[in-house]
Amino acid sequence: MPSQRSRMVWGAVMTAAWVLVSAGAVMAAAGAWVRRTFGAVSLDQLMMNLPGGGEQGAGGSEIVVDGVYWGLVVPLLSVLALAACVEFVRRGLRRRAVLRPEQGRARGRTWMRGLAAALAVTVPAVGAASLSSAIGVRDYVNSYVREAVTGTTLGDFYVEPPLLNAAGGTQTRPANPASNTDAQQTPNAAPSTAPTRAPGDEPRNLVVIYLESTEDALSDDTLFEINMLEPVQRATEGWASIENLEQYEGGGWTMAGLVSTQCGVPLRSAGATVDITEMNLMGAGGAPIESYLPGAVCLGDVLQDRGFRNVFLGGADAKFAGKGTFLTGHGYDEVRDLETWEAAGETEMNPAWGLSDRRLFELAAETVTELHDAGEPFNLTLLTLDTHEFPYAYDYCEADTEAPMAAITRCSMEQVAGFIDYLGQQGYLDDTAVMVMGDHEKFIAETNSFETELSSLERHTIFNRLWLPEGARLKIARDRTDQLSMFATMLEMAGINVPDRRAGIGVSVFEDGTPAGSTRELDDEAYRDVVTSRSSEFYRELWGTPANDAIEATATTP
Repeated sequence: MPSQRSRMVWGAVMTAAWVLVSAGAVMAAAGAWVRRTFGAVSLDQLMMNLPGGGEQGAGGSEIVVDGVYWGLVVPLLSVLALAACVEFVRRGLRRRAVLRPEQGRARGRTWMRGLAAALAVTVPAVGAASLSSAIGVRDYVNSYVREAVTGTTLGDFYVEPPLLNAAGGTQTRPANPASNTDAQQTPNAAPSTAPTRAPGDEPRNLVVIYLESTEDALSDDTLFEINMLEPVQRATEGWASIENLEQYEGGGWTMAGLVSTQCGVPLRSAGATVDITEMNLMGAGGAPIESYLPGAVCLGDVLQDRGFRNVFLGGADAKFAGKGTFLTGHGYDEVRDLETWEAAGETEMNPAWGLSDRRLFELAAETVTELHDAGEPFNLTLLTLDTHEFPYAYDYCEADTEAPMAAITRCSMEQVAGFIDYLGQQGYLDDTAVMVMGDHEKFIAETNSFETELSSLERHTIFNRLWLPEGARLKIARDRTDQLSMFATMLEMAGINVPDRRAGIGVSVFEDGTPAGSTRELDDEAYRDVVTSRSSEFYRELWGTPANDAIEATATTP
C-alpha cells in the first residue's frame, strides 16, 4: 500500500507534469495564433509592438481578445479537459482492479508515469519550437552567431550625413532630444540658430507618402480580381521607379519601414536578451517614451538642420510603438495623428485604427498648401491606413470585389492619386520632389487578405514611384536594392549634398558606381550577414544605452 509520503510525491510530480504540459500548449497555441494572424514575425517586432497593441489607434481591443482566447483560454481548457479524461480513465481502471496491487500495480504505475513524462517533455518541446519559429528566435540567435563568425557589424558600414552647427562645422551625433511627455503632439521649438546650407546643397521641397502594406504584386490583375494599384499608377505615369525595391531582411512592419528608410539602419533593439525597459513598454497604456534612437542621424534631423519644416500626418495613434517620439526626436516639427483628429472633431474613422485615407489626404492638401505658401523648404510625410488588416470599408468605397481588401486597397490608391493630381494642378511638382512607397510588404498570414495568392510568389518587392522636377535618372549598380538605401536617396531628392552618396548603411539609387567601403562592395551573402548581424554595441550607441546600463536594465525589467 503506498505511503502518505509517496502519494504526496506522486501528486506533486503529476501537478508539475500538467503545469509543463499547460505551458507547452500555451506556447504552441500562441505560436499558431501569431502565424495565423500576422505571419512570421521577428523577436524585435514582437517586443516593440506587443505592449501598445490593442489600444485605440493600434488595432483595437478585438485583436487582444482574439489573442487571449486562442493563445491562452483554448489551450488551457484543452489541457484541463485532457487532464480530466486521464483522471477519469485512471479511476475507471482502478475500479476494475487493473491498477490494484494484486493486478499489476507496478506495471500500472509505470504506464501512468511514462505517459506523464512523455507529455511533460513532448508538449513543451513542441510548444517552444512552435513559438520560437513564429517569432524568429532562431534568426535572433543566428544574428549573434554570424557576427561572431564574420566579425563584421553594421557599424563597419555606417555613415552619418553631417549636421551643421552654428559655426558652420559639423557634429557627428545629434543631441538627445529633450524629454517631453507630449512630444508626439507638440511642435518642436524653433532652432536657436539659423541653419547653414552646406556646399552643394540645393534644397527643394519633399513629399513622402508611405503606403501601408503595399507591394508591386497588388497590381497583378492575373493574380487578383483587379489591379488594385491602377489609380496611383495612372497618377504617377512617367515617374521613375526602382524596379526591385526589397524589404530589408528582418523588417516587415511600419516602424521598421520608417526607421530603415529614414535612418538607413535596420530597426533593432539594444540589449542582447532582454531589452531596455523603455523598449519593452513602448507605447503601452498611452505612455510615451523619452527618446527613440537618439544616437542616429535620420532624414528629419538633416532636413531640419538645413532649414526645412518637417510635418507628419498619419491616421493612427502616434504613441503606438513609439512612432511619435521617433519623429519628434528626429527633426519633425509637427506630428498630427489620431489624437489630433479626434480633438478636431473628425468622425470618418476606423474604430480599430484611426482616420480614413480620404480625410487624411483632404487634410494633407490643406497642409501642403500652407507649407508651400510659407516659402520655406519643407518635408511633408504621410502614412496611409486603410489597407491595414483587418478589412474595414468606408461608405465612399464601392464594395464590388469578392475580396473586401481588393476594393479597399483600390479606394485607398484613389485617395493617393487624388492628392498627387492636386500637387500637379497647383504647380507644386515644379519645385517639389515626391517619393511614394510601401512601408513594407503585405503580411502573409492565414487570417489576412490574399494569403493564398501572395504565398504563391517566390519574390516580393515594394511598390514605389519617384518624382523630381528635373526628372529622376536612377542608376542602380546592383540588380536590386532595399529600404536601407532610401535614406540617402531621399536626402538627394531633397537637394541635400550627400558625401559619396552614402547615408546609414545604404547608397543612393542615383549612384551608378560602387563607393569605397560601402555595402555595394559586398556580394549578396555578405550583405545579408551584415544586415542581419546583431551589432549590439552599435545599437547600444544608437539607443544611448551603454553596455552596463543595458545589463542593469535587463536585471530590473519586469
